[in-house]
Amino acid sequence: MNFASLTKTAAAFAASCLIAGSAFAATLTVATSATFPPFEFQDSKTGTVQGFEIDLVKAVGAKMGRDVKIENIGFDAIIPGILSGTIDMGAAGFSITPERGKRVLFSLPFYKSGLTIIVPKENKADITDFKSLEGKRISVQIGTTSQQLAKKIPGTTITTFASAGEAVLNMLAGNSDAVINDKPVTDYMLTQSKSIAEQTTHLKPIATADLFAMVFAKNNPALKAEVDKALKDLKADGTFDKLHEKWFGVRSDPELP
Repeated sequence: MNFASLTKTAAAFAASCLIAGSAFAATLTVATSATFPPFEFQDSKTGTVQGFEIDLVKAVGAKMGRDVKIENIGFDAIIPGILSGTIDMGAAGFSITPERGKRVLFSLPFYKSGLTIIVPKENKADITDFKSLEGKRISVQIGTTSQQLAKKIPGTTITTFASAGEAVLNMLAGNSDAVINDKPVTDYMLTQSKSIAEQTTHLKPIATADLFAMVFAKNNPALKAEVDKALKDLKADGTFDKLHEKWFGVRSDPELP
């Protein structure tokens, strides 16, 4: 091999290494739908997308050594974008369901959602779980799964409100014994209002539990594996719990992998 050929071979090898390195460190394009606080929502002042899952995605990207580009699109457009290859990953409070599992891969679950109960601190009605709500007065947000569940509990008197916050205030005024609401929304409410947090107890029993995960194309198991490893590392080094406490005021569910 002459000097010119050797130079060309070396240059080609260097170029291939550069391309491989760039591919490994390529920007991770993540689609979300910023309408689901506290997981993903837009800051009313700056318009930037923020939330627990957004922070988590950025931390995952940092563990992987990749920049993260957040694309805020309609929820229904996320999975088609993943399947078409224009999006690497979806992060928008996706519940793990068999139907979705036919189309996409799921990451390790990062949140256990569902309906929970909030009661006044003194809890004069002695409510401990959903069974003990029988015959009690319940406040709920109208048109929600909380209202649907409340209707199934025997003997209850149900009062509906435009928001979960109004339902809680009604309870604190002594007009109901408990509020049923989505767990993440209640957790976030308690982090945002010290007054409500001091006057209430958020009970642990969960109904209609859903596991949330990030989603990937079926033909991209390597990315799923990379993200799963990053999630495990974030849990091991304490970052995951710090982010969870930042947004929900409590540590993450120990039952999650």
